Amino acid sequence: MSITDHAIQYHNVTEREPHPQGMLLRRYPREVRQHLSPRGRMMAEEATGCELRFVTEAQHVRLSVGIPEQDGIIRIYKGGLFHSEHHLQAGVVRTLTLEEPAARLGMVDRRHLLASGFAPEVWRIVWGRSNALFAGLHTFDYPVRPPIAEELPQRRWLAYGSSITHGLDHSQLSYVSQAARRLQLDIMNMGLGGSCLCEPEIADWIAARDDWEVASFELGVNMRDSFTVESFRERARYLLEQVIQRHPDKPLFLITIYPNFATYADMEATAQDLRFNEALRELAGRLRHPNLHLIEGDQIMTDLSAMTCDLIHPAEFGHMSMGEALAGAMWPHLTHK
Repeated sequence: MSITDHAIQYHNVTEREPHPQGMLLRRYPREVRQHLSPRGRMMAEEATGCELRFVTEAQHVRLSVGIPEQDGIIRIYKGGLFHSEHHLQAGVVRTLTLEEPAARLGMVDRRHLLASGFAPEVWRIVWGRSNALFAGLHTFDYPVRPPIAEELPQRRWLAYGSSITHGLDHSQLSYVSQAARRLQLDIMNMGLGGSCLCEPEIADWIAARDDWEVASFELGVNMRDSFTVESFRERARYLLEQVIQRHPDKPLFLITIYPNFATYADMEATAQDLRFNEALRELAGRLRHPNLHLIEGDQIMTDLSAMTCDLIHPAEFGHMSMGEALAGAMWPHLTHK
């Protein structure tokens, strides 16, 4: 979802929450967060992939931002081009002065800068896995406006899943962002690290949204230790049925559990992964929906050495290679939509 006012587009933001120093940007609204697990409530407050987007002719922009609860980094882009990154101290609103790199950009035919789907005129202020605080924008009396449709990717992708989808603090390196860049999709990361539990409130909320054109569901790994196969199947079924009912013509991608330490071990988690994956395959077969496409996780994560030492989360190379593989799997189902 994107909230737009007269000057700024708040991408992947469904709610702006008042704060003594400004406003907090939320991916999940409070009415949904309050129905999640204790960990889910915390993860839902992380502003992964939340962005401020605006266009102005000002040569200098002053932006006041913060991260209330921890030190962190925000990253700035002009369209798809990296501009700068800035370290923020916990609880301190910092005012950044950003300089328009127009001289260099103006030397190149603009058409060569559009492959990402973003126009180079669009300022993008991107948060990672932290809370996001926005305190103000000053353009020295130059007009400022939100980007228009032609300056953004034409389709938005809602990605729901575990911490693997939730991804790295550098959200543009996460595999769903990597795939979105290759597919010229505008990613809305709705991952919930350690707490992707397919609550019915999540299902109803995603189904009720009309701000996305593509959706993916990476399900199972967060539920294998605390849910029976029957409970998992029922929650996954409800999620998919609700989304299909409200969005019958949109491409949907159901992803089985990515390989992890349990894949190569002999333990209950190994057996549970197999049972959960089979439940997803059976569910996709039973629904028989022409726009629901099953993607096998082991076709996307193919290199266990590309993980971190916990053998469940991809490292940077893992995210990059997964993004390339996922884009390849999705592409045939998007070209005619």
